[in-house]
Amino acid sequence: MLNRSQVETFMEMMFEEKAIELPEDIELEDIVEAFCQYTNDDLDEWLKLRFSAFFLLTSGEGHINWNWVRQSINAL
Repeated sequence: MLNRSQVETFMEMMFEEKAIELPEDIELEDIVEAFCQYTNDDLDEWLKLRFSAFFLLTSGEGHINWNWVRQSINAL
């Protein structure tokens, strides 16, 4: 789900900010792919939780509070 190009840009920025030098035997593209795979499972779970929080704001019955959703849209 992560955009590899954006992650690569982020990694380059973080490596520069933290003064981290890559070992010669490790390619940035390989780190980007490994990091994306590492974070995708967490991201999927986080998105599911945020989905539930966004749409299931009323009682435990799982009814969607469409008025709250409309307010959120209108606040953009």
